[in-house]
Parts: sequence; C-alpha cells; structure tokens
Amino acid sequence: MPNGSHINVAYLRTMVNNYAWQQLSPFSLGFDETFHRLESLAGAGTSYPPYNVINGPGGRTILEVALAGFSEEDLNVETERNVLTVSAKKAPADKEKNYAHKGISYRTFARNWQMSDDVEVETVEFNNGLLIITLKKELPEKQQRKKHF
Repeated sequence: MPNGSHINVAYLRTMVNNYAWQQLSPFSLGFDETFHRLESLAGAGTSYPPYNVINGPGGRTILEVALAGFSEEDLNVETERNVLTVSAKKAPADKEKNYAHKGISYRTFARNWQMSDDVEVETVEFNNGLLIITLKKELPEKQQRKKHF
C-alpha cells in the first residue's frame, strides 16, 4: 500500500479487482461460482436507477428502486441463476413538446443484483414510482441446526 496514514480507497479497489481468486481454489471446494460472482460484482458500478437496500425483519431484505415516470407496464423484474434483474423499456418522450428544461430521464435500463443461493423474491410491488422488492433468506434444510446426539 502507498505510504501515508490514510487508507487509499482507489488503491484497495484496484487490489480487490486484480485479486486472482484462483489462488484460493486449492483450499476451497465448490466455491467456483462464488468467486465468479465476486468478480462480476467488482465490475458493477452503475448508479441508475437510484435504489435503497433495507435490512428488514425475519431474514428479509427490502430493495426500493426509484422509478419516477415509469409505469408498471414498462417494468420487468426477473431472477435467473441467482441474479435479480430490474429492467424497463420506456417509449421516447413526445417529440411535440418544446422543453425549456428536461431533467427527468426516461431511459431504457437493466440493473442487476447478485443474490445468494438461499435468497428468494417474496413480493414485488410498484406504488407511486417506487418499486419495492422483498427478498427472503430461507436457510436450506441441510444448513439448519440439527441435533445428532
């Protein structure tokens, strides 16, 4: 790490992004997919649309995505291979309007969040421009505490 008493965040990000996960493979079994997920997360850096992640009760996580100007018909929420994707296709704004200022973006987007193996989408709601996705962590039977003796 460069000299200095403060932590250089950019330097730490570079170190994490350049870390060779293969170095751990001789000591880990069945973690290849986890390492692949970590590598893909290191490259994710989009900030649109804005969102909140809330730690909810009972092993739940609540994802709030701000989608002003979008309708429910514009939105798509799906999961595949432990990836939650929120996407939207928005028709171009009316070209007849003569905007003095246009600050609201209605662009098409796709935003991904990596989920762990034991997380599932419980509910999806869209209300007043806010998409609310409730995720629930369900511990698989094989990971639950068992008394053997």
